Amino acid sequence: MGFAQQLLNHVPHLAHATQLHAEEASQGAASGESGESEVHQAGDFSSTARGAEELRRLEGALVRVDLLNNNNSQPLGPLGSPKQRFTAVFDTGSGITWVPGADCKSDTCSEHHRFGVDGSKSFQEFAPGARADGTIHYGTGQVEYVDGRDTLTFCDSHSDPGCHGMKAKQLKVESQPFGMSTNQTDYPFRILPFDGILGLAPSASSGSVMHALKKSNALDRNLFGVYLSEDTHRSGSISFGGIENAHIAPKSPLTWHQIQNDQEWTLAMKDILVDGKPLHICDDRPDGVCPAVVDTGSSLITGPSGEVEKLLSKVRLKEDCSNLGKLPNVSLRIADRNGVLTDYPLTPEEYTLKSLDEVPQTGNSEYLKEFPVLGGSGDQVPEVKPRCDPGMGVMDVPGRKWVIGDTFLRRYYSIYDDDRGLVGFAKSIHPDEAVAKDPVSPDAAAAPDTRMQKDTQAAMLFPWAAPCWRVKGKKRSTSCRSFL
Repeated sequence: MGFAQQLLNHVPHLAHATQLHAEEASQGAASGESGESEVHQAGDFSSTARGAEELRRLEGALVRVDLLNNNNSQPLGPLGSPKQRFTAVFDTGSGITWVPGADCKSDTCSEHHRFGVDGSKSFQEFAPGARADGTIHYGTGQVEYVDGRDTLTFCDSHSDPGCHGMKAKQLKVESQPFGMSTNQTDYPFRILPFDGILGLAPSASSGSVMHALKKSNALDRNLFGVYLSEDTHRSGSISFGGIENAHIAPKSPLTWHQIQNDQEWTLAMKDILVDGKPLHICDDRPDGVCPAVVDTGSSLITGPSGEVEKLLSKVRLKEDCSNLGKLPNVSLRIADRNGVLTDYPLTPEEYTLKSLDEVPQTGNSEYLKEFPVLGGSGDQVPEVKPRCDPGMGVMDVPGRKWVIGDTFLRRYYSIYDDDRGLVGFAKSIHPDEAVAKDPVSPDAAAAPDTRMQKDTQAAMLFPWAAPCWRVKGKKRSTSCRSFL
């Protein structure tokens, strides 16, 4: 599963997601849990925080890697040495790592970083009978690859950005299997802003980075923590060997959930609530459990047809964002490792994806007068209007799994404990929320959505810097959601 579940689809309205990573999706149903009489609220800090001491013990990562927020679609991070450096989707929903190979001669590959065997002293070629060359089929494209092994390097983004020194702050993954593409379809790979995929499934998946890390004893604790930013202008972070409490809200509870499949970060979801009212989505499943994969490579929260419609019918978001303030809260109810149910609420702001639409046949030349280099006489800057899309959709995958993607993971810091087969959630804290603690002036309190206003102005003057915008009714390469 992973990034391919939504990234390779043309999703202008984020409502028609399709299956993309079927080859990596394992079969089987999740087992059920008891204890439905007790429910915890993940966002309730009024009680004593559960797991506060454990959060302190988990602090202290060996390496922290910054993750670029790709238009609230996927977290992208660097990997490799200065000689061969790549950008990849850090994907907990995938057990496969691949990058473009030097033998891929197409324009699609040549416009990305390519791996050259001759440029690596640690590369190991598989024996012909042991290689697993093949093709990965995606919903709108495919990748053909040959197999190999090499040492994969992560460098600490805070103390050793670019891997130019500070070997003590480097994490080396010995003998990591990966694919080197020999052919990639032009669409959609040519327009995607990353080179490949980094698979972060549990270690039972033999192709996962966690498998090689665990085998080599590279980490004292085989776990990692993921923080996803909610602002496209700010980076997220992944920390290997520990967590970063700076990204976790003070007094936030920490709740651990047992994975239901040792090759996926699959949890036992029991239901979804709208304004506190259960939808009984999983009642007809075995033991009343919907298997749900925690997947950093997927933009959305998705569910199979026949189930997710119960949720979407309650969240009818208008494209112009005009009813955003009237929509209900949505909560995911997940059984923890002891069978106790925990509700994870999301506000309408949190489960909505905002973007900007360029309006045809409109314009204003006033903005260009102060920036003559940007336009000539008579040029106009088109008007842009806000657009809202739901961060939830329909997607059918083997096993009728739900996918807990970035819509959820931006709100909750996630911890992946491979040693114990657990996934932990605690409420994230974002920079804007930290600032919001300070007293707010009456004028500031009355101001409407100033960040959207600033983004709109930025899109008028500097469209390449806007978080996401498009020409309404037209396809356009600058439209971030046209290649999600």
